[in-house]
Formats: sequence, C-alpha cells, structure tokens
Amino acid sequence: MTKQFRNIHIYLSLFFLPIALMYAATGILYISGFNQDSWATKYNYTLTQNVEEGKEIDALVQYLKDNNLSIPSDLTPKKGRGEELSVGSTHYSASIKKNADSTYTITTLKRSIIGDMIMLHKAKAKWYFDVLAIGFGITLALLYLSGLMITLFNSKKNRSIQYATILAGCIISIALGALSVL
Repeated sequence: MTKQFRNIHIYLSLFFLPIALMYAATGILYISGFNQDSWATKYNYTLTQNVEEGKEIDALVQYLKDNNLSIPSDLTPKKGRGEELSVGSTHYSASIKKNADSTYTITTLKRSIIGDMIMLHKAKAKWYFDVLAIGFGITLALLYLSGLMITLFNSKKNRSIQYATILAGCIISIALGALSVL
C-alpha cells in the first residue's frame, strides 16, 4: 500500500513539476506587484473617420493593415469595458473604442512572457491550460494525501512531532488567513 502511494506521489509530482514552478513564480510576482501587463507593449492610436455601427472591427482591422501593424490571429470580437471591442488572444490583442468626440481609440497590446504566464495562472486565457490547471489542483490534494500516508504509516518514531507540525500548520494558516481578511 505504501509503495503505491509513493509511486503516485513520485510520478504525479514529476509530471506537474513545470506547472508547480510556473504557479510558484507567477504567484510570487503577482503578490509582489507585477501583473499581466508588466513589460507589455501597449500603443494607442486615433482613428478620425466615421465608422458605421456594427463595422467597428472591420475598421480596426483595416486600420491595422493600412498602418502595417500586426493583425491578431483571432478576429472574433469580444466586448471589453464599456463600449470597447477587442480581437486577438491573450498574448496579442487590438481593440477599438469610440470617444466622446466621435473619434476612435485603437489600442494594441502585446504581453510579455511573464504577462502571458500570469494570465494562465489567473485562468484568463483559452480553456486548454485550464484543464491542466484543474488537474494540477487535484494532484496537489493527492500529493499531500499520499505524502501524509507515506509519512504517517512509515515513520512511527517522532509521531507526536508530526502531529504537532500538522496542528501548528493548521492553526497558523487559519489565524493568518482570518487576520488577513478582517
């Protein structure tokens, strides 16, 4: 039984090691004040022509073409904040927004690798990585359970220290969590 828990523990931890390291790094960066737009390249342009209602994306794409700017690979319109419409992906997007003076602001945004990884961490990209992320979350639970099984069943000496460590971890986590949200 212990050998099976050990094998589960070893192989799941090895498979998900890259994701664990990515989540650790992006979590530390995010808590430290970095976000998905850190080191991003963002440009604003002004479009001064009349655009027929419902043709904003066509005008956006034409503006990008006319000015030799990158055209996003996905041209499916997405509603942004307010009246903003955007096309593109997590890594590169372009948006168009009507201004009060009847001009339009066109914005291009190209994220850095850190920004892309933070977006993956926050599940703000396509669903493909989300499947892996959910698998990783389940795996974390399994890793801790299998680790507990290995430790508590194999190591009978220092049992009281093991229980005390688990209890201390629970108490400190609950106390600091409660203090942080109050």
